[in-house]
Amino acid sequence: MIEQPIQDAPQRGARGIFYGWWVLGAAGGLGFLGFGALIPGFLVFATPIRGALGISSAQFAFVVGAAWAVGNVASLGAGWLADRYGGRMLVLTGGLLCCVGFGAVAGVNEYWQLLLLYSGVAAMGRGIGVAPNLMTVVNQWFVKRKALTMTLLNTAFAGGAAMMVPLMAYCEGEFGWRNVILWTGGFVALLTALATVVIRSRPEDMGLLPDGEVPAGGRAGRGRRIEPTYSESDFTLRRAVATPAFWLMTAAVTLRIAAADALVINQISMLVWKGIPEEQAAYFLSATFLVIIPLRFAMGLGAMVVPSRWLLFGGMTVGAAAAIAYLLWSGYPAAAMFVLSIAATEGIATLGWLAVGEYFGRRSFGSLVGIMTVSFGAGSLIAPVAAGWVFDQTGQYGIALIVAAVMQLGSGVCYLLARRPVVSALQG
Repeated sequence: MIEQPIQDAPQRGARGIFYGWWVLGAAGGLGFLGFGALIPGFLVFATPIRGALGISSAQFAFVVGAAWAVGNVASLGAGWLADRYGGRMLVLTGGLLCCVGFGAVAGVNEYWQLLLLYSGVAAMGRGIGVAPNLMTVVNQWFVKRKALTMTLLNTAFAGGAAMMVPLMAYCEGEFGWRNVILWTGGFVALLTALATVVIRSRPEDMGLLPDGEVPAGGRAGRGRRIEPTYSESDFTLRRAVATPAFWLMTAAVTLRIAAADALVINQISMLVWKGIPEEQAAYFLSATFLVIIPLRFAMGLGAMVVPSRWLLFGGMTVGAAAAIAYLLWSGYPAAAMFVLSIAATEGIATLGWLAVGEYFGRRSFGSLVGIMTVSFGAGSLIAPVAAGWVFDQTGQYGIALIVAAVMQLGSGVCYLLARRPVVSALQG
């Protein structure tokens, strides 16, 4: 059943602002605080959780990798539902489920409980309601301004991580990890409910068109829903998956995220391995996301001038080179290269999702991103655990870093080869 709008809902906000900007603001706010706290923020609890439960680095990496994999699989069904029925209720139900699972981690005393609550309940909720569903919602509201709005949304994700990681690290030291996790779950649950009050799935649900265009025939009805209309550039799911570009982009994002997850999830241990004091390692994680903020924004604006596939190739190449430099160096210079490797890899992340929207339109965006997340979900599970296992066995991350650099470079090549499909060639 199509989500029905509230009758007489405002077509524009205060002072004539297109309502899509309010949707973007709500999605960005939820991404800024919710995503930052529940996903990268959880990494600051690695040491106290390992100590409390008596688990190894590989076991903790499996918890995080499994969580991302489960969330990615859940997003496949969520993407299909968002394309057909709208993403608003998914934001509410998935977001609250994520918060409940996350907050319940405060009471775990066994490893299996951590897996069930964080890698199961919280992860499923994240895949349904947070990422990539928020991108799917924003992609519905903007076409002409897609590059700008997707850049702003993904920059909000990075900004939230940059703020929440050091904040949660400080609070953990002051109040203990169990209290901080419980309070964070409750806070983000409230934020999710507030964001859902503002968010609408599609502009057509309010009688509008993307970018604030007025429907043909005159003024938009006062909150009366109109049927979505799509052009030839809005690919059906079947047409999109028949293109080489889609599978090249799927391979590229799988390699990119597998490499990034192997580095991010093990970042604190990797920095300690290179001589960085453990109490400073969390702040380097925050610094990584601080660097990502201007990179994502600059890359999003750059995509308006330079083909995104070239920017993606350049970013992944820089990431691979920095990973090798980190392996060869030590101390704070090595840490700087480590930050650069992750920042370059994640700084161009917006361009990958932007390319999906630009190449295939808004008709099947959620379903396409869902398929891609299932693919990179396997990498999210395997790569971090493998890196942690290598360290547990050898006391070194050298092999893991070399493999990560190769995956980064391979991702860049796949992005470069993924050319925009020609619509006319697919007709008939």
